[in-house]
Amino acid sequence: MAGLRGNDEIEAAFADLEYIPGSKKKRREIDPKVSRRKSGENNGWDSNPIIKTLAGKETQVFTIGALAQALEKTIVTIRLWERKGFIPRAPYRLRAKTVKGQKTGGNRVYTRELIESAVEEFNKRGLIGTARVEWNQHEDLTDALIKRWKETINQESQ
Repeated sequence: MAGLRGNDEIEAAFADLEYIPGSKKKRREIDPKVSRRKSGENNGWDSNPIIKTLAGKETQVFTIGALAQALEKTIVTIRLWERKGFIPRAPYRLRAKTVKGQKTGGNRVYTRELIESAVEEFNKRGLIGTARVEWNQHEDLTDALIKRWKETINQESQ
């Protein structure tokens, strides 16, 4: 089992068990589509772009779901990180819409470059595919994301 870490080591130890230890519940098979991505591999986050005009240029933008998929996190997690200031707010939004009589804010959208820079920064720190990000151990990540996103947005607006 050398080379395995954390959850992989636990999974390997219990791989031959049909039931969850201490439970009558059967173990689920690991879905290969959800398996961890190796750096440089695309996990399909960019398969459904939206074409919008930004600064006079047609640009591919992606929803918060694509960002979450690229970082291998949930949408709820991305929204929480944004609200707590761990990651920058989405720089672009689609138009607001009215749902069941209530006006909602437009969907958060990100350009390909913004998502790719976030993936690079998370990858540098080994945070892609991890169950949890300890932000107090990665305080430089927020600053790096803000800096890279500002640079990218400035380039896009020129």
